[in-house]
Amino acid sequence: MLIDMILNEGFEISAMEMFYLNRPTIEEFYDVYKDVLPEYMPQIEHFISGPSIVLEVRQQNVVRTFREMVGPCDPEIAKYLRPETIRAKFGLDRVRNAVHCTDLPEDGTLESEYFFKILQAYQ
Repeated sequence: MLIDMILNEGFEISAMEMFYLNRPTIEEFYDVYKDVLPEYMPQIEHFISGPSIVLEVRQQNVVRTFREMVGPCDPEIAKYLRPETIRAKFGLDRVRNAVHCTDLPEDGTLESEYFFKILQAYQ
């Protein structure tokens, strides 16, 4: 259903894979948020608790348009302000908010390379 929502909004899924992330991997990936997000450690725990499905999506102005579709980090705020967003529909709380979405276009490229080139080389 979530993937249908993404496709129905005109995004192309150019890569998709399921990963079982271990603590060192997700801490390396999420390092930029270490001193920024109060939920950093609970999010690390959440990421290592089960599989993650990682998508690379494409569209014009992909970071801006996808972030709009994702909605605010807190699903409760998303339900109130932007009820049609992914986090409003699928998020449970600030830690289990349904999706990680890159912040900056250059980070999107780095994140895609991290999962679809670097991590795949070690599997």
